[in-house]
Amino acid sequence: MGSTVVVLLFLIIGSQGNTSVTYHSLYQDAVGAYNQGRWFECYTWLTNALRDFHNYREEAAHCWLECQSKRGAVSLIDIDASNFLQPQYLDMASAKSECFHKCKVGKFPDRKELADEEAYVIDQRFEDRTVYDYLQLCAYKSEKFEDAMSAAHTYLAAHPGHDYMTSNVNFYRGLPEAQESHFYDREQLQFKTLFSKAVESYGQEDWLGAIRYMEESLQQYYGEVQKCLALCNAPLEPARLDRLLKMVSSAQTESDRKRILLGHWLQILECKENCRTKLDLFENGGYLKEHYNYLQFSYYKIDDIKRAAGCTGTYLYINPTDDTALSNKDYYSSRHQVIASDFNPRNDAVKYITEKTKDVTLLQITQHMLTQHSALKTSKQSLEHHHDDTMSPVPPEIFGQRTSAFLQELEEYSARIGVTELGNSDTLFGNHRIAVDDIINDDQCEKLMHLALVGAANGHLFKKTESRASSSTDSEKFDGLTVSQAAEMARQGLVPTELAQLFLEVSETGRAFLEKYLNLKITLMFQHTELLCRTALDKEQSDSRKIRQLDRSDNCFIQPDGSCLKRPSMQKYRDFTGLLYLNGDFEGGEFYFAHKNMSEQVALRPKCGRFVGFESDDDHGVRPVTSGRRCALATLYTFNPANQELEHAEAHTVLRSISTVRTSVVTSHDFQSLLDRRGAHVSLTEDDLSGAQRFAVDSFLTENQCHQLMKLANEGAVEGDGYRDAKGSPHTKHEMFEGLTVQRAAELAAEYKVTSDAVKLYLSVSEDVMEMSRLFLTPNTPLYFSYTHLVCRTALNDKNLDRTDLSHPIHSDNCIIQPDNSCKRVRPAYTERDFSAILYLNDNFNGGDFFFTHQNMTVQSSLKPKCGRVVAFNASQYHGVRPVLAGQRCAVALWFTLDRDFEEPGHPAAWNVLRQLDSRAFGPDEHPHAEL
Repeated sequence: MGSTVVVLLFLIIGSQGNTSVTYHSLYQDAVGAYNQGRWFECYTWLTNALRDFHNYREEAAHCWLECQSKRGAVSLIDIDASNFLQPQYLDMASAKSECFHKCKVGKFPDRKELADEEAYVIDQRFEDRTVYDYLQLCAYKSEKFEDAMSAAHTYLAAHPGHDYMTSNVNFYRGLPEAQESHFYDREQLQFKTLFSKAVESYGQEDWLGAIRYMEESLQQYYGEVQKCLALCNAPLEPARLDRLLKMVSSAQTESDRKRILLGHWLQILECKENCRTKLDLFENGGYLKEHYNYLQFSYYKIDDIKRAAGCTGTYLYINPTDDTALSNKDYYSSRHQVIASDFNPRNDAVKYITEKTKDVTLLQITQHMLTQHSALKTSKQSLEHHHDDTMSPVPPEIFGQRTSAFLQELEEYSARIGVTELGNSDTLFGNHRIAVDDIINDDQCEKLMHLALVGAANGHLFKKTESRASSSTDSEKFDGLTVSQAAEMARQGLVPTELAQLFLEVSETGRAFLEKYLNLKITLMFQHTELLCRTALDKEQSDSRKIRQLDRSDNCFIQPDGSCLKRPSMQKYRDFTGLLYLNGDFEGGEFYFAHKNMSEQVALRPKCGRFVGFESDDDHGVRPVTSGRRCALATLYTFNPANQELEHAEAHTVLRSISTVRTSVVTSHDFQSLLDRRGAHVSLTEDDLSGAQRFAVDSFLTENQCHQLMKLANEGAVEGDGYRDAKGSPHTKHEMFEGLTVQRAAELAAEYKVTSDAVKLYLSVSEDVMEMSRLFLTPNTPLYFSYTHLVCRTALNDKNLDRTDLSHPIHSDNCIIQPDNSCKRVRPAYTERDFSAILYLNDNFNGGDFFFTHQNMTVQSSLKPKCGRVVAFNASQYHGVRPVLAGQRCAVALWFTLDRDFEEPGHPAAWNVLRQLDSRAFGPDEHPHAEL
């Protein structure tokens, strides 16, 4: 333990001031630690990640501002509506980018950045304060209560009314350590705090205090705006600018070149608009107005009329028609010695408004020009009328030329991955359309179908996705599963990790193939990925040609005239669509492309391994599924990094953490030392048992120890023990169930009805099983006994071999299974139980196999009991016991809890009884148990 702490401290200290360790990598490590229950490491990594995040942004903003000020060094020009699309802008951008790179390297010489896509995902987690959601729990689990309180408050400040965070904050307020000062917004900028103090002073008629705080707040505000605007230069960072320059240089027409630059400018200008909006304290941009309004009156109250006039003039510069401000100006002009120049607006306000006006103007011009460009392009395409009536909205400059060399390379690539072309743009009547077979094999299809089935059974665990919420019909049942949901199911042990990993790998296979086939010059990124299934309901289909839903495109709504109205939100940023089918054993459900008049253009029959790729603007539909279940992996792609989905990165993080847990635990010194001491070894892994958080160990007991515990059970076990009013077995009339708790075993030893050595073995081996389970299942969190039971199940009729009942029906150890196969963790279930373990004592009986099931009750994996075999698992997992057909089956059943309030009192009580027994003196007429 000591060495672990030393290593951890080394890593913590080493990450501070180390410019090669970034908030991106620290965040990834923290999420991995979170998923493994390593709370203090999670807390430490997140604390350091936040420190680096703020420091890096501060230094990056400083670099941009420094480069902006060096006009001669970087040949800066004044960008306005007349030149922002001219070549001289790119020259300036390149110089500015080079300047930034030199400044950044000087401050962070060894910094190793992630790829843009991964970095963007993590940046979003800092921007939306998800990092504080992780931090509040990791801090609480590490008993860093003040940090937990402030982190929870910080997250809630950005997400008012959030359900569980509101509950968490209320819980934290009830802790003995809680003080009101612990609940504050850690991301609140200083100018907002100063503004609040100024308003408070103003209300108390402390005019000097109000002026001091207002002036400080104002300068802080202008500074924060400048830093935020500076960071909007991110598209000019070297790697991103290089991609822009390549796209501009490969543009085939001046119109295409301008469209690329317009898209670049749109990113920068929308970022600047967002800066000013999010930094304003008021909804309608009233921060500056209110500020100068407070100031003019405060200066008036201390009889500083010239400054009051200056603030009034500044207020009117921002809002020239305000009646109150105009009245104040008249008052100051007529009653005091104020000249016209005293009303001149302040320079900092003039600079702010001038820059804002220029940026707003450029944004409006950019948006207008992009709209015109799209309209012109649509007009040209309708005249050209390529491939019937289908047009391509995707810019042509992103595609490489389909030379003979490329086509040869594509043929070799297709052969290497085993795909065969079924259709292309010519045979499918549309630009950039492709259909291939055998992109995945039958085994992969079968596994993904199974994943979809388990996902459907667990649909209640997840919020409805956009497609699931909108696409069901009266004749079909619709269910879907995203990659992050699949990873979460793997983490909970509901599906094998390999299935969630396969989901990710197959989606990447489709993406990589489409990118290769299209010969794209830029990266095709995931925008939405979902495993979708449609199941026909037992209703008559009045029209076998009835469309499941209206013909559609994946990024717009088709209008009656055949035009396409862009969808709201992220859907409008979808550029390509990929559909990978998993089966064909159903009726109906054919996919088809459609004309603009909604008639079918060409149809394709789904089958395992068939992949169809096309532009998301293409109109398409699906015929109704009239019988059976139709499943496919549907993926929407985007070219814009800002619009890519976050779920792939989240899923990779979760799956990496699961893999890390498995590897680190099995190879950990403490875990292996315990096994070595008992002469045991891991016999079945999570993969062997088809689920996370489960494993089996063999040889945990010797044959002699197994016999000793079985003898203890037969001497002391009570019929129906542990069940209220139970006779025989509580689960089946064909067996006798008997049990013995540790406390009763110790009492029997005190009465000399069983040996104290057998009870000591019962206690000590139970403690070793708990420690082994802790090291594997939750290595950084204490476990406590919830209940310990030495049990035997004995067949009452050895000749009854045709039994269809179970010795213990399928169940979960901490929740109540519902009619829809979901499980509610509510009383009277033992909700405090978190993990379970069973130590088997014999195998000389028939039947009695232990098994895990999927949530739909189908068997997932099973194992046969034998002396010294232990199986341990998450208590929420579904499992059962096959009937004991002949003989007696004995085991030590154990349940563990993370909550010390529910710790079983029997263990310390039993040890206390045994210690008293050991220290007892015997007289001539007293004898311990006969065997002693």
